Order: sequence, then C-alpha cells, then structure tokens
Amino acid sequence: MLEDDYSLLDCANEFLKRPAYARVHWQEVAGTLETRLQTLPKSLSADFFDRYRRERLMNTLLEAYARAGWKDKIIPRLEDDADASHCYPQLADELLAADERDRARRWCIQGYTRTVDNAPGIASALQERLRTIAQQERRYDLVAAYRAQDFFHRPSSRDYQELRKAAEKAEYWPAVRNAVLHYLETGQNPAFGHLEGKKSGWPLSSPEVEPPTTRSRKAYQRFPDIETLIDIAILEKRLDDVVNLYQRLRKAKRWGREIDKTVAKAVADTHPDLAPTIWTEIVNSLIDQVKPKAYEEAAVYLRLMKKIYARNHRLEDWQKLLEGLRRGHKAKRRLIAILDTLSNNKLVD
Repeated sequence: MLEDDYSLLDCANEFLKRPAYARVHWQEVAGTLETRLQTLPKSLSADFFDRYRRERLMNTLLEAYARAGWKDKIIPRLEDDADASHCYPQLADELLAADERDRARRWCIQGYTRTVDNAPGIASALQERLRTIAQQERRYDLVAAYRAQDFFHRPSSRDYQELRKAAEKAEYWPAVRNAVLHYLETGQNPAFGHLEGKKSGWPLSSPEVEPPTTRSRKAYQRFPDIETLIDIAILEKRLDDVVNLYQRLRKAKRWGREIDKTVAKAVADTHPDLAPTIWTEIVNSLIDQVKPKAYEEAAVYLRLMKKIYARNHRLEDWQKLLEGLRRGHKAKRRLIAILDTLSNNKLVD
C-alpha cells in the first residue's frame, strides 16, 4: 500500500481491519515500519516528495502503534520526527489530548517558526492551535490578538465578527474597532506599530508568533479597502455609511457586479432610489450579453425593482422602465416575451 502511487490498493484497508490480526501482529508490523523509517533520510531541507514519503510511512506507523496497544509511543515518535516531516499540528493535537498544554505550545511556536516561509498552511494550523490554547486558558486578549492576525491577513466581514467576539470578551472592542477601521482606510497595521514600540492605540497583547512583516499583506490588497468597509457597515446596519462608501467606490472606478448586488439588497428598504438605479445598471449589462440565460437573470432584478416601486407607490415608473426596454430591444424576441410576462404578472411578496 505504501508503494502504491495509483490508489489501486485503497480497498486493502478493510482487509487490515480484520479481527484476525491481533496486537501481537501489529507489534510486529510496527517494528518493521520503525526499521523502514530509520532508513529514510531525515533532513530538515528535504523536498516535498521525500517529506511526503516519510510522513506517509510515519502515519502508518502511528496507526500500527494504536492497533498494537502502544499508544504511549505516539507522542515520542511525533516529537522525534516533527522537524523532519512537519507533523507539528498532529503532535500538538496529541499533546493537547494528553493535557500537555505547555509542551503543545512550545511545539506550535517552534513549528510555526520553521514552516511560516515554506509551508504557510501548516503555520496557519499551528497559529489556530495556539489560539485554542489561549481560549482554554481564558486569555481572551491573546485570542483577540490571533483573530486580529487573521483579519489583517485577509480582511473579511466573517473575520471581523470573530475578532469582535474575542475583543468583546477581552473588553477591548471599541479601541480594536477604531484601529481596524483605520487600517481599512489607510493600510496602516496598528499591531505592527505596537510591536515596534510606536503609540498606535492598539490595546491587544503581542501573539506568541508573528508572520513576517513583508508577507503580512497580500499583493492584491489595496487601500482604502472600501468593499470590506461596506461589508462591515452592512453588518453593523450603518446603511447611510453603506451608501456613502458605495459612492466613494464608484468614483474610484473599483467596483463590480457582486458589490452592486450586495449594496442594493442592503439598502433596498432605506434608500429606495439607489437600489433600483443599481439594479437597472445590472439589468442593462445582462441584456447586452444577448443570451436567453442572461435575460432570465435580468428578470430577477426587474422583479425586485417592481417590489420597491410598489412599496413606494411608483408602479407607473416601473412600467415606463419596461416600455423603455421594449423600445430599445424590440428585436430580441426572447427578452420581449420575458418583459411581457413580467408586465402581466401580479406582484407576489
């Protein structure tokens, strides 16, 4: 199975689970695998293929230990092989399960340092485990600091919510929120200023691990990050701010259909003039594709507009919109049929 690169023997796992194989058999297998593992090169600079082979063999050995009744050998084996195979997350999990929190923390920090440049996925998993340890120890300011790391690495409304939960538990949310919104406007990371001894107003403690400053910002990040500011304003129901930010985004000529849809949906009830304007632009762009599927998608936004116009006693304006589309696209028979259906249908909320 270990030599099978084509997954031909995957079904052999069921064979190995047979109760006929007792602990004594698995102890023999474990001994054989230990010998085989020792013959593989144990280099900290091994390439991906060599590390993969070693990790695959070691995982099989760990399974053999468990079936042999030798679970006490698992953690020592993982510690011995951690630097060579980068099995730091698995080692941390075993140590946490054994209530060895301090050892788990040390290995997470060591593993992060050795993987952050070449294996960022592993480093991210270790940072997550450090956050879990901080949570277990009720060090909420440290939990919030790790959540802030996640947010600054890839800002999103989801990470903003997670940061808020943690910072509220640490009783630092107002200061953290102000710093985060300032970051989205300027790109100035308050946590870095705190690390460099500058007065940044950043209240959270320094995490046990830090990404390299030069890699903390993705190449695609641009500031001000108005789209994320819009997402946060929607989340906090600051709908006037949503409109103002959206106007800024349009002036910067950095917007797309998805953010258009998001804004229109959010402000449809509070700003009935803006939402139909946005939807009209989307409808026109869809019709310009001259595809039946695009016409059907355009109909979705026309129905949304009808509800807004009806709510504000402006159905005549909606009918005028349909008439304008008919005149401008009278040669598009599939579109005209859809418009006729929309015009004849009764409004259903």
